[in-house]
Amino acid sequence: MSLNPYHDDLGARIAAPQGHRAVIGGLWDEMGARQRDHLLDHGLRPSDFILDIGCGSLRAGVAIVPVVEPGHYYGIDLLEPLLEAGYREEIVAGGLAGRLPRGNLAQSEEFAIPFAGVTFDMALAQSVFTHLPINHLRLCLYRLRPRMRRGGTFFCTFFIAPDTLARDASMRHPPAGEVESFGWRDPFHVWTGDIAFAAEGLDWQIDGIRDWNHPRGQKMVHFIAV
Repeated sequence: MSLNPYHDDLGARIAAPQGHRAVIGGLWDEMGARQRDHLLDHGLRPSDFILDIGCGSLRAGVAIVPVVEPGHYYGIDLLEPLLEAGYREEIVAGGLAGRLPRGNLAQSEEFAIPFAGVTFDMALAQSVFTHLPINHLRLCLYRLRPRMRRGGTFFCTFFIAPDTLARDASMRHPPAGEVESFGWRDPFHVWTGDIAFAAEGLDWQIDGIRDWNHPRGQKMVHFIAV
């Protein structure tokens, strides 16, 4: 099994009706709008350039593209089939191709960021590091920082464990408690000290951990590029 939970049997899952939506966890309209609104509430302007890390089949993208200037949304994802399905089924079918060139989406491994010459004002990684060990966050922060303007914000979600939680314990997340997370396997939770470790020495400042009413209990961490 791949470390990435979407990789196994991906082709068959995408080929199912609305499969490109289901394979990334559903909640399509709710979560796309929730991500867009969080960015708008925290200063997203139409002129900003935004990078969606782990953009998948563009659940956030289809909501963000209409509120930024044409060509200002970019996305990277490990899985090219998700990018292609999302672009075809959501962007082209939704009449948004004129606002999002296909070249603004790229398959990327290990958080490599293409798009030469573009400096980003905001970046977003929603439910990426809930599926990856903490050192992947450190790599992402390292590679993202040179591509961000000073003062730019990286919005990133996590399952946050209380400091009192034992390192070998799992935990369930509100509101319904249907998600169980672990410190050692997917889905991962992290401690606030883990996040501080990942950012140490990389010219990022942690600007708070916010509750943004995620339906499965993920918290939003704001990193500011310094």
